[in-house]
Amino acid sequence: MDNIQQMYIKRIEDNAVWTKLDKDIMIIMTADNQEKVLDLNKTAACLWEKSDGSQTVGALVEHLCRTYDVDAEAALADVIDFIEAMKEKNLLAVSEAAI
Repeated sequence: MDNIQQMYIKRIEDNAVWTKLDKDIMIIMTADNQEKVLDLNKTAACLWEKSDGSQTVGALVEHLCRTYDVDAEAALADVIDFIEAMKEKNLLAVSEAAI
């Protein structure tokens, strides 16, 4: 993923429903070929909520740095891991423009 920090990410909710439980998020997959339930920790839940198509990866990295007092390198690695895991499950789209 070239220029990852300028990319926008957006949830794909066609095959899933989700709910927030305290600081965690539970995603229930509705597609037959998918893992049925995903339980996101507070960091992943934060990224999921902010993945509305209006935020760049760079903005999410900055948000994690401020919220969790982590350095930019660690935050970027967490965001990339989140993107890859969610794209693999068809739950996230990445675009060069706001979605």
